[in-house]
Amino acid sequence: MKKDPSDYTPGERKFADLVAALKAGKPNAMIYRKNSAVTENGDFIIGLSYHSKLQRYSCSAIEIDGVRDNGKLCSWDKDGNALDDDLSDLNIGSVHTSVRTI
Repeated sequence: MKKDPSDYTPGERKFADLVAALKAGKPNAMIYRKNSAVTENGDFIIGLSYHSKLQRYSCSAIEIDGVRDNGKLCSWDKDGNALDDDLSDLNIGSVHTSVRTI
C-alpha cells in the first residue's frame, strides 16, 4: 500500500519534491535526481554513486530526520543492504537507473 504524503519523513518529502520538480521540467532536477535516493527508514541520500569494482553504493552526505551529515560514511551492497550497522537499507526503487558509476 502506498504511503500517505502526510506521513512522509523529511527525507521522503524531499525526495518526493525532487521527483515532482523533475516531472515539472525544472532546471538541474535531473542532475539532482540521478545522485539522490532514500533509505527504507526515509533518510535522504545525497551524492549517491555506485562503485562497479566493489559492487556497492556510497554517498557524500545523508540527511537523517532532516539533519544533514557530511561526515558519515555510508555504504550499501549492490542489493541495497546497509553495510554499516547504524544505517537502514537503501530503497533500491529510489535509485535512478543513471546513478553515477565509478
